[in-house]
Amino acid sequence: MATQIQATIEIPLDIPDVEVLRTEIHPDGKLLIWVESQVESVRCGLCGREVRAMFGHGQEIQLRHLPVLGMETYICMRPRRGRCVECETEPTTTQVLAWYDQRSPHTKVYDRYLLKQLVNSTIEDVSLSENVGYDAIVSALNRQIDAKVDWEQVDDLSTVGIDEVAMSKGRKNYAAIITARQKDGKVRILAVLPDRKKRL
Repeated sequence: MATQIQATIEIPLDIPDVEVLRTEIHPDGKLLIWVESQVESVRCGLCGREVRAMFGHGQEIQLRHLPVLGMETYICMRPRRGRCVECETEPTTTQVLAWYDQRSPHTKVYDRYLLKQLVNSTIEDVSLSENVGYDAIVSALNRQIDAKVDWEQVDDLSTVGIDEVAMSKGRKNYAAIITARQKDGKVRILAVLPDRKKRL
């Protein structure tokens, strides 16, 4: 009787400072990836001092991430907490890592992925294809409006694209997504602006 060998692959998550604990494919086809923060400090929410993030963990969060092999993918984590003994009330602060925004349901890289899906498409189309609510996509746009451009990451400006996306169902106000095709053929998002008139 032949023995079946389970094939595996490694896929980079594109998020720093975490260790993968386990993965699970949910019965509904979603991929869940549990991670743990490797950052050992957090800034006190009152005084701003760096304190050790060794005061337990906050509630588990699930953040939508880039799809893996066509599956909806979520990063699951219980953020570390730290207590500041320098403040009179010794407050605790929950850690927020650089790859997601507080109270956002997405990782930052997934927000950028949604913006790329909006180029030459509509919010309604992307909402259906990604199974993401209309308002969640608008929020992803709003989180990146007036984002600063990291010009060191841009190697070519010979082809620049400007795409307008309706920010509301009435289509009366728009955001402009500015992109540039790089030498390797990939499209990089330069900025998301309130309109075409704003300077980069």
